[in-house]
Formats: sequence, structure tokens, C-alpha cells
Amino acid sequence: MKISYIQGYDIRSTETRISFNLKDKLTERGIQIMFNECDKHCDYILSINGLGINDTIVNIHNRYPDKKLIIYVWDMYPWTDYARGYDILKKCHQIWTPSYEVILRLKELYNIPEGKCRVIPTYVEFFEADEKNVFNGNFVYHPVRLYEDKHLYWTDIACTTLNIPLLRSNHTLTKEEYRKKVLTCSFMVTEYFESSTGGLTLLEGYYHGKNILISDSIYQGARDYFGDKATYFKSENYTDFLIKMAVMWRNANNPVNIQCRREYCKNFTIDCMVDNIVNNLTNG
Repeated sequence: MKISYIQGYDIRSTETRISFNLKDKLTERGIQIMFNECDKHCDYILSINGLGINDTIVNIHNRYPDKKLIIYVWDMYPWTDYARGYDILKKCHQIWTPSYEVILRLKELYNIPEGKCRVIPTYVEFFEADEKNVFNGNFVYHPVRLYEDKHLYWTDIACTTLNIPLLRSNHTLTKEEYRKKVLTCSFMVTEYFESSTGGLTLLEGYYHGKNILISDSIYQGARDYFGDKATYFKSENYTDFLIKMAVMWRNANNPVNIQCRREYCKNFTIDCMVDNIVNNLTNG
């Protein structure tokens, strides 16, 4: 199989870094890749980088309109203007997303047929740590950046009410700093009503034994990643959120089965994501 692989260059972007890493893995699986170019022998035009490199996607697809186009759409929020990429989405053979939440918004906002979409969970960059560096440091960690959301700042308000120390990273920490916070927090939370994945750092915390609190909103993509492994509060119900925060703080030292958590997290390795990509390309 041969594909045109459309890729950005800003390695500060998580999407770009993941796309680069997947490219090497796909090559190992025997898939021939043309990097940011296409020819008549390509079976697909694929952009894991999403709509952020829309101009490159349009340029290549305009030159090879007969090629099956697949775009991985990382998120689709109602407050963000994606109209510039809408025309190219209509031309897609398939649209891949990290969660069902994104499919819902594609359908609601741009009338993209659900049958055109596939959920391919993204992989998580898990890291190892010495056991002596994993402990309850008596603070709650919110790892997701600030953005517009109907639940925004519920965590701050609840922590003030309950007298619980809170750290919000808001993507301002270095890799070493945020990893230390993951390892030493009491538990991790995001109050957000809507998110494409919930923040993949939540799974890193779960891997190291940290409990997770998220919304049960149908627009909270973390549900696809945690299933019954997280604690959920009732969407748009602050009182329930406050109660769950208090209970999780009180029970933060309860033991967890690390081996079961590590086994579960194997569902979100880079090899699992590559398997899903190859299966969709082969059967698409």
C-alpha cells in the first residue's frame, strides 16, 4: 500500500509530534509513504495532523481528486470557526476522530454523516517512574488548558469551598514539572463539559495510580478512554461535582491495583493506534 502522508512541521504541536511518530511506525508495517506529496500510485491521501494544515491538504487533493482522502479531526468545538476546512471535509472518504464526541459535533455543526466517521483513539505517551517518586502530595491536579466551557472554573470554586490545594497547569509547565505533578497529586480532575479526549495526561495519571474525575456529558471524550475506570459527576450539576470532589479527596489514600491499570492502558499504546490505522486503510 502507498499513501500520501500530509504532515506539518511544528513539533511543539502534540498532533504534529504524534503524526511524525506514526509515520515511522506505518513505514515499519510496510506502508510506502510519500511525505507531503502524492502521485498516481497512491491509494490514499492521509492527514493525521488534522485541519491545521488545511492549505497543504487542499493543494494535494486538488491535484489528485480521485484519491481517497482521510483526515484525522482532533477536535470540533462549537465556539471555534472551522468553516475554512468544511469544504475539504465534505470531500473526505473517511474522517477519523479521537472520540465519539468529535463525531457528534461534526454531525451537528457541519452535517457530516456519521457513517463517514471512524473513532481511532489516539495513543498516550506513558512514562515510567521510580515508585518512591509516586505519592499523595495533598493537592488536586487539573492538567487541561483553559478554554471556553460551561463548567469552566468549577474545580477552582470547589477547591476553594473544600479548602483543597489546586494546581492548574494550563500548559505552562515543562515536561519534567508536569510529570512530577502527575506523580505527586492526590487525584486528577477536569470539570469540562466538552473535550475531544479529556486531556491525555489524565491517562498518564491513571497509569501511575491516580484516580480521575470527569463529567458524564456526552460531549466529554474522556468517556471513550476511561469507560468505567473513572469517577463521573452529573453534567451541569455543580452540587454533584462538589460532592464527588469531597469524596475523592477523602479517599485519596485508598489503595489501587496498579497492575490492572497498566494492563488497561495497553489499549492506548502507539502500536494499538497503528493497528487501527492499518485496519481502516486495509478495509476502507
